Amino acid sequence: MTMRREANFFDLLRVVAAAAVVVGHAWPLLGIGGVPTYAGISIHHLGVYVFFTISGYLLARSWSRAPQPLPFLTRRVFRIFPALVVTVVLTTFAIGPVATAMSAKDYWGNPQAWGYLQGVALMPTYELPGVFHSNPSPAVNGSLWSLGPEFCCYLALVALGLLTHRVSAVMRVGTAVGLAVAIFAVPITGTLRTTLIAVVFFAIGSLMAELPAKFRIPAWMIPILVVVPLFFESAIGVIATWLLLPIAIVTLGGKRSRFATWFHRGGDPSYGMYLWAFLVQQIIIGQFGVLPLWSNIVVVLALSAALGYLSWHLVEKHAIATGASLAKRVWQWQVSGRSSAVVRS
Repeated sequence: MTMRREANFFDLLRVVAAAAVVVGHAWPLLGIGGVPTYAGISIHHLGVYVFFTISGYLLARSWSRAPQPLPFLTRRVFRIFPALVVTVVLTTFAIGPVATAMSAKDYWGNPQAWGYLQGVALMPTYELPGVFHSNPSPAVNGSLWSLGPEFCCYLALVALGLLTHRVSAVMRVGTAVGLAVAIFAVPITGTLRTTLIAVVFFAIGSLMAELPAKFRIPAWMIPILVVVPLFFESAIGVIATWLLLPIAIVTLGGKRSRFATWFHRGGDPSYGMYLWAFLVQQIIIGQFGVLPLWSNIVVVLALSAALGYLSWHLVEKHAIATGASLAKRVWQWQVSGRSSAVVRS
């Protein structure tokens, strides 16, 4: 029941995804138009979609190895929430009071300050009183939006996993196809569209876990799969990305090498990067003004990577170990309870 991180390229891909989110957010946070796109997808959204694809794939594999709802969800809770709680609490009680243009009395007397704590329950609000209101965007941490939908995907994976294996797979295919049709046929726009596209990527990633090894593509095809969607835009671009990019991600992610082993040893800073980068970008803009675009990106990448590693070593790896230990105890308790019931019967 213990979850171990494998020394492959998934760690690096997650860091690349987090970096894509950092780079993509630079344009809107600096008040600049023309954010880079991939197949018509904003690069920061693409980073989120890579996260969802990897999560779908790895968690479907995890569920197939140990299809026990309570242990599975215990591990997920300890993976997502501890670092999130640290981020939201420090933002509210340490960064907000320093960065606000209000007095301490007005800051703490504003319900918006206390409302920001809803983020620990995956119901984020995006502004704090008097914080970053002179920036091009007043949002404190716009990246938190994706955590609620992702956790809902975890719950859906468990719910479908309680059905037969074949029914679960069919339902995930149906969900992906149904959402894809709805997105373009309705059509759905805005935040809801971005969220549903991410859910489709999660479903496709989970379905990739069902394919036997003989259906995996050779490594030389990965660049082709990555490049082909670049020739399309709009709906066709999204569809091409759905069909091709998850195959490239899973194929490359599963590869092993000395570099992957070396990178793995340092830990996984990607979640911490994702949690802190938006806030770091806003602090830099608030303190130093609108820096040249690439200067901003380089500084934010360096600082958010450092915070990501701190988050991993100070919070996340310990929380993961605690979650794995507790999940094992829950599993043992369930086995013991079933054994006792058999004896009594």
